[in-house]
Amino acid sequence: MSTSTASRSDFRSDTVTQPTSAMRRAMAEAEVGDDVYGEDPTIARLEERTAEILGFESALFVPTGSMGNQIALRVHGRSGTEVIVEERSHVFHYEMGAMAALSGLLPRPVAGPGGRMPVAGIEAWIRPESVYYLPRTSVVCLENTHNFAGGTVLPRPAIEEVLVLARKRGLAVHLDGARLWNAAAALGVTEASLAPAWIRSWSASRRASGHPSVARWRARRRSSPRPGA
Repeated sequence: MSTSTASRSDFRSDTVTQPTSAMRRAMAEAEVGDDVYGEDPTIARLEERTAEILGFESALFVPTGSMGNQIALRVHGRSGTEVIVEERSHVFHYEMGAMAALSGLLPRPVAGPGGRMPVAGIEAWIRPESVYYLPRTSVVCLENTHNFAGGTVLPRPAIEEVLVLARKRGLAVHLDGARLWNAAAALGVTEASLAPAWIRSWSASRRASGHPSVARWRARRRSSPRPGA
C-alpha cells in the first residue's frame, strides 16, 4: 500500500504558515540598523509604505497585534472609562485583559450578529454624562475582518455608520485591522477606504502575504483631531 504524499492545508491559524525560500532570503539579506535611533532603513521603509497605503501621516512598527491594539486604546481611552467592543472580539477575549491591566479601561461587550455591532446596540451602551456615578464611554473598537465571526468582512458603509455616531457623541474609534488587507481584497477596495476619517488602526502584513513574521504596526490618520477636540 502506497503512502500518500499529498500536502494538506492547515487552517488552525494564520500563525502556522511557513516562509518561502524567497521570504527567508529577503529577511537574511535585509539592510538593518539601530531602530532606537531611527537608523533601520528596512523598518523605516515599512513604516513609510504602510502610511502611504493607508493614507496616514505616519506609522509605527510594533512586534504584536495585541501591542498595536493596546497602544491605541491607551492613547485614546481615559482610565476609568469604557471601551465598547463586539462580544467575541479579539481585544476582549484574547489579550489577557490588557486594557484593564495596562490602561484602567473597562470593556463593554455588545452582541453583534456576524461580528457587526448594530449602531443602536452601540448607542444603547454609551453612558449618559448626566449620571455622575456611571463610568463614561471613551472608545468604540471595531475588528475587520472579524476572526471569531468566521472572517466576516465589515464594509465601508457599516464603518461609516459607527463613525457618524462616534462623532456625534465625541468618541474615539479604533480599528483592529488584523486582516484589513484581506477585507480590502474581498471587497475589491483600497485598504485606506476601510480606515477612513479619524479612525485609528493597526494591520498585519503577514496575514495577507502568508508569512509567519510579526510585521505589524499601528498608524495615525492624517489631519485627524481627537473627537470632541
